[in-house]
Amino acid sequence: MDSFRQRIFDAQMAVYSLVVYRNLLNDPIVKKFAQILDLTLKKASTQELISNYHEFFSSLVIQSETRTEPTIGNLWQDHILNLILTDENPFSLQCEKTGTKGVGQQLTKLTQRDLKLLQRLYDFDFSTFKAYVKQSGEVFVDFPEMYTIEKELTFPYPESYFKQKYEVKKMMGDLRDWDQSVNLLAEFYREKGCGKYARYWAFKWTSTENGGDIVGIPKPDPITLNDLIGYEEQKQQVLNNTRQFVQGFGANNMLLYGDRGTGKSSTIKALVHEFGQEGLRMVEVTKDQLTSLPNIIGKLSDRPYRFIIFVDDLSFEEHETEYKYLKAVLEGSLEPAPENVLIYATSNRRHLIREYHSDRAQDELRSQDTLQEKLSLSDRFGITVIYTSPDQEEYLNIVQGIAENKGIDIEPEELRQMALKWELWHNRRSGRTAKQFIEDLLGKMSATQE
Repeated sequence: MDSFRQRIFDAQMAVYSLVVYRNLLNDPIVKKFAQILDLTLKKASTQELISNYHEFFSSLVIQSETRTEPTIGNLWQDHILNLILTDENPFSLQCEKTGTKGVGQQLTKLTQRDLKLLQRLYDFDFSTFKAYVKQSGEVFVDFPEMYTIEKELTFPYPESYFKQKYEVKKMMGDLRDWDQSVNLLAEFYREKGCGKYARYWAFKWTSTENGGDIVGIPKPDPITLNDLIGYEEQKQQVLNNTRQFVQGFGANNMLLYGDRGTGKSSTIKALVHEFGQEGLRMVEVTKDQLTSLPNIIGKLSDRPYRFIIFVDDLSFEEHETEYKYLKAVLEGSLEPAPENVLIYATSNRRHLIREYHSDRAQDELRSQDTLQEKLSLSDRFGITVIYTSPDQEEYLNIVQGIAENKGIDIEPEELRQMALKWELWHNRRSGRTAKQFIEDLLGKMSATQE
């Protein structure tokens, strides 16, 4: 076997011999790479080989131009490193939970073996294809070179994850023998995790033909607790319960209810930024998706993160029965909810299921049962936090606080009068109204300056 075919055969054997990292064979770009190797060794037509190579190369280019994180090495090398650091496999999942102390000796050896194979792919010389085609008699073939990516050193959200990932990629790129990187990888998986729950801190449930999936949100709402002015007592209740939960202590499901625009949803969304670094993850579920709760919780229960299932604007009409799934999860199922999952909900109603006077008026034995069932849902949340509309002075304090955070320099009395006029003509007093006023004011000030 000539040297060209030998190099291609060695790469083919490396691809198909993976065990622990075998999921990488499902990656579309790795599939295309393997197909090129197969076509070459099968002595496929030059046209077919060239077409498949350029399709493979195009996929790498498209991916590199849409990826926002810093890169290491050439297009192919950076792709291989990203696959290794994000792959969910027996080794990475166990390290995510326990570090190396929970990994058996045989699994460690298999992982080291796979890393040697992956390094062979990482170091693959793509000029081999060009030389092989030329050897077959082609006078000239334009094979683009596997170039190095040049991007600014900026890190997407969450920055702490991508910074550490970049450092590990750099160290692996410099290592002579990747089988010696087992502890390095184990530490990364232990500290940052693997798969989508490491890459993202916020998620949403998306229905699919197969039932549904938990999908990461790359840029969640940037609101932080410092951005929320007022409602200090309410925020503290939410913070205390969440902190206990993240630290592994007893914590309760929470219902935040009260007037619209008072910051209930924003308080919950801000928790992602407050505790994401400590392993908190949030999954947003809409009311009509509550029937999927058992499936969602099943996907979360075996991971070491702490999950909050967030249900916004929760309320039910009499004919809607999705609340029964929520009741079963909160309290009432033979199988208890896992200790790493809590439900946080917001509502404008204290009683989440609409109650009619007829419920009380019916002169029948079952009417009391119907009424109690409707009232029992909100009672199943361990902690209820009440958000009421601010009085005029509280509203103006919120306006002043947001204005200071935004760097608006206006004489206080003038700002007060403008805020009161806005509240009178646009909406009732609330934190949302205050925010809308400030956004409008910023827009007008910017337009005036231009």
